[in-house]
Amino acid sequence: MKWRKLLVLIGIFLLFLSVGTVCSNMQSQLADQILQSRGMSMESRIVKAKKSQKISTFIKWLEKEYPKESIQLQLKNKQDSNQILIWAQNRDLAYFPVSSGRFFSADDFTSRVTLAAISSATEASVIRTQGNSYLNLDDSYYSVVGTLKAVPYQNSKDYYLTTGEKQATANGNLKNYTIYVDASSATISKIASHLGSYSYWPDYVKRNRQRRLTLLMPEAILITFMLGFGILLVGLYAYLTFKGAEMSHVKGELLTNLVLNKSGRFIVFLILESLGAYYFLIWKAYFGNRMALGLILTGTTVIELITYTALLVYFIRKMRMENDGNPS
Repeated sequence: MKWRKLLVLIGIFLLFLSVGTVCSNMQSQLADQILQSRGMSMESRIVKAKKSQKISTFIKWLEKEYPKESIQLQLKNKQDSNQILIWAQNRDLAYFPVSSGRFFSADDFTSRVTLAAISSATEASVIRTQGNSYLNLDDSYYSVVGTLKAVPYQNSKDYYLTTGEKQATANGNLKNYTIYVDASSATISKIASHLGSYSYWPDYVKRNRQRRLTLLMPEAILITFMLGFGILLVGLYAYLTFKGAEMSHVKGELLTNLVLNKSGRFIVFLILESLGAYYFLIWKAYFGNRMALGLILTGTTVIELITYTALLVYFIRKMRMENDGNPS
């Protein structure tokens, strides 16, 4: 009996790991989609600049008009299609998955120094010396802070440069760039109006909006299937617990107390397995949102605990009804 219960506990732990792995795959796929979408959300739009305006002037206006707004700009150079200037405020860019180093942070846009991040397949001139990498553009050198991970089905050659009011990259004219804006719809509309233009959905947003649900449906179905398997494992453990208590030949309240005592240990093991799976997964797997992993493991644990408790109550009531029907 004990080895069977041990196997069930191992199976439940593997279930936690499997559910977390699927969650990681879902987040990785979303991260890949975002990366394929040039690192912006599904709310991003293209705004054409009809006014001739320096990038620094435009950024200064944004900072003045929308100091608390979460905004990201990506300016794609029309002469060098692989060059993208990035500026952001009140925005965490951690969803850019990197294979080494890091991506840009808020401080990188307010300093005077321009930094670079490169795609894994970039063809730009990169010089590596004394453990550091530098991007060489027309004899100007930019420190490379990170390399983006390779994305399936895409061989991106892009490289990214920070821009900001005080940076040299902001001296260019907006008309020389395709402007991608990621912000609220109302803010994007006002930005388009300020530039004397209009906004429209990029093609990648239209495609990814259609593909997003289709892409994640198999994983959602798989998680549902695994939850069903987890319920079966917990049901088996509840059955083994009750039968093991019955074999002790105690009756009535003593049997109930014995079952509750054994159940307390199982509940502790179940919670510890869930926590162990959480920390193991965030150590080994990719998660852009750890809270999602925590919620899905907590939900799985709660469902299994409810199932376990309900089955034990059912077994105990059935036993009592049988005893009442057979007083001898």
